[in-house]
This record gives sequence, structure tokens and C-alpha cells, in this order.
Amino acid sequence: MLRIAVCQLPLNIENIDENIRLANSAIRGAATQGARLVVLPELTNSGCVFKNIAELEERATTLDGQILQEWIFIAKEMNLTLVAGLAIKDSGHFYNTSIIIDSSGLRGWYKKVHLWGDESDYFTAGDEPPLIVETDIGRIATMVCYDIEFPEWVRLTMLADAQILALPLNWPDSDRPSDQTPLAAVLIQAAAAQNKLIVAAADRTRTERGIIWAGSSVITDSDGVIRIIADQEDQSEAQVLVVDLEVPLNRKMGPRNDARTDRRPDLYKEILQH
Repeated sequence: MLRIAVCQLPLNIENIDENIRLANSAIRGAATQGARLVVLPELTNSGCVFKNIAELEERATTLDGQILQEWIFIAKEMNLTLVAGLAIKDSGHFYNTSIIIDSSGLRGWYKKVHLWGDESDYFTAGDEPPLIVETDIGRIATMVCYDIEFPEWVRLTMLADAQILALPLNWPDSDRPSDQTPLAAVLIQAAAAQNKLIVAAADRTRTERGIIWAGSSVITDSDGVIRIIADQEDQSEAQVLVVDLEVPLNRKMGPRNDARTDRRPDLYKEILQH
């Protein structure tokens, strides 16, 4: 049984230091509750709605920067695996990334491939598959937000034997009835069920320069069942959602079905060429 936490944070684009303080507090709070995997939102350090490239320059960190060093220290101290979204500058380019850190240090970083809205004005898109890391708590994959809307991208994680998909989000709210599940959570449920993956998604809150965020942090089991979701009525404060789940050991959909071996790629391989 694995205890997983997702941390929904009220990020503030005007105060990077406060964002990191909130993040550190949430990580430690999750760890004191026994979480071994902790997930933070997309662009935790920077916020999202930039006025110009100079703002991103001020807020981005680097792979050897203080933020990652702090989180490497906390992961080692608290014996946990951390997945977090960061704006990172590397080799003269800015990337919207997800990083995986465990007690041994930085295990890898993923550059968001599918950029949303005006992100392409600021970030360089990645061109590598989802990051998958073997850890002492399971085989963890990560991507970022809009990537989840591309089923073939998520399928790559299943084909590479990932067991858990950790997903940083900055998901804009939509005009939906208040009694309906947020769209992000619905997409996450589908991805989990189709690929027999646990999905742990950490969203953000707080209106940012006119954009209202969905606050749809959620953890599903590998059947796509929502095991915990953020309180939709209280979007003003940080929420740390914690749940215990069995890490899936196979792709079984039922006694006679398997999400991997039931595939018929010979029949639909041409779809992926368009």
C-alpha cells in the first residue's frame, strides 16, 4: 500500500518566495501524514500568466538552482519522492517542466510537449517522451497538464510499464454546472482506466490576472475511480489530499481482459500517422 499526496496551492505570480514557502510547507505536511509520493502543481515557482518574457526570466529557476537543492534536501530528509512543475531555464531556453526527485537526488526532468494557449510565446516545447523513473515506491511517469488530453501520449507510459502517473496541472476553470466533476478530473479518470495507472494530479488555485483556475486536484486508482478530489467549495487555501492505494502490478481489466494484450495496433496504426 502506497500513501500518495497531491498539494493544491494558491500560487501568486507576484510572489515567488511565497509560492516556494507554501510548497515546502505542503511537502512537509504531506510527509508528516506518511506520504511517500508528493505531487505539486504546474509552474509552482513562477505562476502562469506572464506579461512579458522578462517576467518569466525573473521567475524561472535552473537545474542547479536553490529550489531544486531545497527539494532534494527535503526528499532525502523525509524519505519521499517528489514530482513538481517548474519553469526552468536551460541552455538559453525556457521550459515548462515536471521534475522527479527522490532521496537519491534529481532523477530526471520532463519538458512539456503539448503547449497550451500562449505558452509557446514563452516556452520551448519538449520533444522527448514522458519521463519514467524506477523508484523504491514504484515505476513513476510524469507529463504536464495539457499532455493528458492526448491519449496516445499517455499510452506511451503504459507501454513503458509505468504504474503511477504524477501530473502537475494549471487547469483553467470552465463554465460548468457546480454539481459536475471538473473536466480535468474526467480526463484523468479516463486516462487511468484506459491504461490501468494510478493518476495523481496536483492543480493550483487563486485567480491570476483574470484567469480562474479549476482547483481540480485529484487522485484516482488504476480503475479510474476517484479516491479523493479537492473541495470545490473552498478554493482559497492550500489543500493537501492524501490517500492510500495499492500500486497496480498488471494491466488486468477483468478475468479475460488485459489493457495491453487486448490492443489491436495492426488495425489502427495508420491513425497515429495523421
